[in-house]
Amino acid sequence: MRPAALKVSLTLALAGFLAAGAFYARPVGAARPYEGQTIRAVVNAEYVKYSLSLVEKDLYDKLGVKIETEVIPLDAFVSKTLLEFNSGSSPWDLVMFGPSNMPDYGRHFEPLEPWIEKLKLDFAMDDIVPVFAKVMLRYQGKLVSMPYDGDIHIMYWNKVAFERADNQKKFKAKYHYDLKPPKTWKQWDDAAEFFHGWGWDGSDKKLFGAGASYKPSGSGYSYHWWRSRFFSYGGQYFDKDMKPLINTAAGVRALEEMVKTMPYYPPGVLLFESEEPKTMLVKGEVPLLYSWTSTGKRVGNKDESVIAGKAGFGLVPGAEIDGKIVNRPAITPGRGMAVSKYSKKKEVTLKVLEFISTPDQSLKIVMDPKTIMDPWRVSHLRSPIFRKAFPDADKYLDAIEATFPYLVPDPVVPAADEYQRKLSFEITEALAKRKAPKEALDTAAAEWDKVTERRGRDKQKAAWGEKLAEMKALGIEYHPDWAAKAK
Repeated sequence: MRPAALKVSLTLALAGFLAAGAFYARPVGAARPYEGQTIRAVVNAEYVKYSLSLVEKDLYDKLGVKIETEVIPLDAFVSKTLLEFNSGSSPWDLVMFGPSNMPDYGRHFEPLEPWIEKLKLDFAMDDIVPVFAKVMLRYQGKLVSMPYDGDIHIMYWNKVAFERADNQKKFKAKYHYDLKPPKTWKQWDDAAEFFHGWGWDGSDKKLFGAGASYKPSGSGYSYHWWRSRFFSYGGQYFDKDMKPLINTAAGVRALEEMVKTMPYYPPGVLLFESEEPKTMLVKGEVPLLYSWTSTGKRVGNKDESVIAGKAGFGLVPGAEIDGKIVNRPAITPGRGMAVSKYSKKKEVTLKVLEFISTPDQSLKIVMDPKTIMDPWRVSHLRSPIFRKAFPDADKYLDAIEATFPYLVPDPVVPAADEYQRKLSFEITEALAKRKAPKEALDTAAAEWDKVTERRGRDKQKAAWGEKLAEMKALGIEYHPDWAAKAK
């Protein structure tokens, strides 16, 4: 169960919202148009299943529909779902998927626009955060999905660690500049070194320098932590001919720095998924973390967090290039919802997708800390209820919004999941010191080439060319000289 204080806060807030008439309400005596129908959904975690349970009552009251949700664990989700789809069938109607895998999933999804016209559906498209609308929703130009989870990384810090006068004095004496929340990777690494191994909170505890998630499996955690450094040092996934660029100077520098700073992170970091470092942050055991935006809801939970009201929120660090800081935080990778083209209940499933995507119902999902779902609508970020849900919730939401212009997507090409997993494995091999950074990245690049050849180089090149142009339009280009000059 959620801790009581946050639960009460959110319950009261949502009750007020309900009273204001913002949620769908079924007039007394009104018919439920799909009474008695059940659709099947598939998701990759129990907390995603829980998130759907938050809208089940309203969904039934409005439409008469029930949802039966199957959970396939994250590690097996892509392979098992695509195995079903590639056979030309599907036991599911509503499908959760990772948007970076759209090239593999998209042909199995029902195009939405004909149904929008036919059923007069309203997905409030203008309210979707533009970067998510750009990378999450379309396959070969056709609208096929809606966002469900707006995954990005932002930075969190414990203000006590940075504002204690004694800490500031000691840091200035050692590093010869002022102790502040880091803006560059060098400043991050200096802070992690400085804080590690002593009671920077004024206690006699041996605390840690920073938090991270370096487990290679599942969502490819170590890959996500590496690529923000990689891109701020001028990196890019491939060149125009699909030659991997992950083992160039930007990738090597990023990984060498991560290896060098491993001693400043908690023991067990190589096994950490998303929640372990969040827990250490809210318990006051690490002063720094960049991670998913769902972290902020735990930070603000007074019953769990010793830093509620004492935390800072901001951009993931970057690199200083020619006097300007380049920030490249990651989209990591998000979740979308789509309707299976093989469903025998397309109409009712489209109505369910519309319902769970509405601004009011989706707000319930992203506000609840137990869902680990993150904001993806502009109205989520501007919601008066959300902005007052916990101490400094407004500053947290502002930091999310400030991050959007700098985001870097996954390589949205066929086999994106394979590329990501192979790279993540090799990054963790280097972090564990089983391989040198350059060797690990060379191995990953060779594995990427094998995936490309297996999928068809010309096909992959064409798909990547589209994404390369999109990234260039966002100002994300390969800069081979940045790794050497970055400060």
